[in-house]
Amino acid sequence: MRAAVVILISCVFLSCAGSQPNLSRKESVRPVKVPIGVTFEKEISGRILAYNLKRPSGLAIDAQGYLYISDSDNHRILKLDPEYRAVRDYGGYGGGVGSFINPEDLIIDRGLNLYILDTGNRRIVQLDVRLNYVDEIFPEDDPEEIISNRGKLSGLQISSLGEITVSDYDNSRLIRMDNFNRFSRYVGDFGYGRGSLLNPEDMAIDIDGRIYVADAGNGRIAVYDDYGNYLRQIGGDLLGRPSAVAASPYGTIWTADAEAQKLYAFSSEGIHLLTIETTEQQPAGFSDIGAIAVSADDKIYIADSGHNRVMVYSIDYEGNR
Repeated sequence: MRAAVVILISCVFLSCAGSQPNLSRKESVRPVKVPIGVTFEKEISGRILAYNLKRPSGLAIDAQGYLYISDSDNHRILKLDPEYRAVRDYGGYGGGVGSFINPEDLIIDRGLNLYILDTGNRRIVQLDVRLNYVDEIFPEDDPEEIISNRGKLSGLQISSLGEITVSDYDNSRLIRMDNFNRFSRYVGDFGYGRGSLLNPEDMAIDIDGRIYVADAGNGRIAVYDDYGNYLRQIGGDLLGRPSAVAASPYGTIWTADAEAQKLYAFSSEGIHLLTIETTEQQPAGFSDIGAIAVSADDKIYIADSGHNRVMVYSIDYEGNR
């Protein structure tokens, strides 16, 4: 039987929120299952197939419950079954087919393709969910620009229509491609004001197509609609340097703060719901959270990169205890 863990929590609801976020009239507001805590499930660490897990930096879960991990410093992708047993790995150091240099973000599309942000090679590698090679994609800047200034690629997302978005950390913007993998437009630009970005890291897309960007340099989550129009910010009064973000099916936005080493949950409208800092399973707390993933069966996966492990929890919701 699982033991409920004690966590450091802060719950703030509508009545005690400071300023109310501005919502677009065109936005849908879905009911939120309010998270009130987490219960420890599993720590994934140590030797997996040939190597010890080393700086996991990307996570994805498919519809059958298989878990995919970017084992970044081993330059490979891992596939684990729903019982967290190793099924296969793929990769190795290099720049050719079948190899990576420090892969990070992972995304699974509705067609069950796995997209890997191969950071060191500045490309996206597409595999099927059996970890067979399919294709590689090189995000391009606006062809109207005289000089291509593409910087470090730090985050990856794909829309329900197959449009790929990558975050350009160095140039403080997002590069959006159409479903033919051609340049479509930029989202955001260097700066501190509305709609601007400063060293964006991870991204998430919710079920309504809104894009949530871990705007690390500005200490907030920047929110855009599916056309790239700026909507609002989340967590500007709490976050120091957000490093990872994930959207749950129930409208909760989870983000990690690399500065405070805490995990926060917000409603999609920006209301702070929950803070997680330490648990009985990790008294030292987190260290350099590289990725977050939330499954349809109410589990949250945290790539605790600094401790070379992935932590798995079930999410406890208000009214379910």
